[in-house]
Amino acid sequence: MPCPDCGESVAADARDQHRCDDERWLTYQLFQLREEIASFEQQVADYLASARGRFELWDAERRR
Repeated sequence: MPCPDCGESVAADARDQHRCDDERWLTYQLFQLREEIASFEQQVADYLASARGRFELWDAERRR
């Protein structure tokens, strides 16, 4: 059975002793969020391409 937190295969009788490796846990969480992350990147790109987004970029550059 896969661990629901890190995805590692764990024998049913060893499930109580299993401890998730931090790096594996993080990798698994990012894997599960990959579509949401890609969607966020597209949303930011769409916003920055809009009139308001272009103004925000211009204003940020002007203030710098």
